Amino acid sequence: MITVSLKDVTLIKGNKVVLSKIDIDLFEGEQLTIFGNSEADILLAIIAGIIPPTQGDVEVLGHNLLKNRRQLLSQIGYIPPKPYIPSFMKVREYLELSIKMRGTKDQDQREQIKSSLEKLKLTELSDKPIRTLSDSEKKMVALASVFITHNKLFVLSNPFDNLSPHHRESVIEFLRTASKEGATCIFTSSTFDHLRETDKIAIMKDGKILAQGILKSLIQMMYDEQYLMLKVVDTKTVIDKLSKFPTVKKIGLGRDGTVKLWLKDFDSNVSSTIELLFSLNLGIRQVSIKQIDIVESCKQLYQKTMKGEHS
Repeated sequence: MITVSLKDVTLIKGNKVVLSKIDIDLFEGEQLTIFGNSEADILLAIIAGIIPPTQGDVEVLGHNLLKNRRQLLSQIGYIPPKPYIPSFMKVREYLELSIKMRGTKDQDQREQIKSSLEKLKLTELSDKPIRTLSDSEKKMVALASVFITHNKLFVLSNPFDNLSPHHRESVIEFLRTASKEGATCIFTSSTFDHLRETDKIAIMKDGKILAQGILKSLIQMMYDEQYLMLKVVDTKTVIDKLSKFPTVKKIGLGRDGTVKLWLKDFDSNVSSTIELLFSLNLGIRQVSIKQIDIVESCKQLYQKTMKGEHS
């Protein structure tokens, strides 16, 4: 089932085109990370029903968002770029208020609050005043106020920003579980740490989506998934020899002096290439097969796309 569908979504403010002809389809249980500046957060606000587009269609959970906004809002968990959290309240009081606004019964409220605090590892904060919390803890409370409602769609502005490492892991784990249970997650991000969990990415610039799709597929378009890593005695000699190998597609050099070797057809050429490497007595101490790192590769993909190098 398609949870979110955007067709030709455009937003114009005054004479400025803020968003231009955005198309996105996202299925039940998928995670989409959108990289961009404030325009990415504006797109989230449209998906959450906060800002109407100037033109285009937005469907959420199979219904037109503009025509069914009131009914759909109760199924969307939205965190804006700067969520308001009343500092005078205790954590539990704020969560009770958040869930009560959804019309949840008292008994269900207590169970959902208890479960959410446990899943996010925030139980020890439940009776603390919000004003005494660290920035990371306040961000977690804001996220908990949305996660507690078990929505079918989470729309989150930079959920990983300003989080401590252990809080970030708690959020990643919560979203992983939510996705497995069928919830769809869309969030903006300025970091890449969570990308091993995400399904799709979109990269925005100047109000347009420059690249989008399944993360692994996008990376494979630009990088070969496997390569050989060589530990050598004489780097220059090895690189000179490798440049003449007919099976070699590309050669790279690691910061630690290791040589990275991409092959034209890895599966077909890897065995013969390794045999040739050792037969030539090039001073190669070790050969290992490596897999591309999804986080590092996505950083490179993002940088190339923003520079206009992605076709």
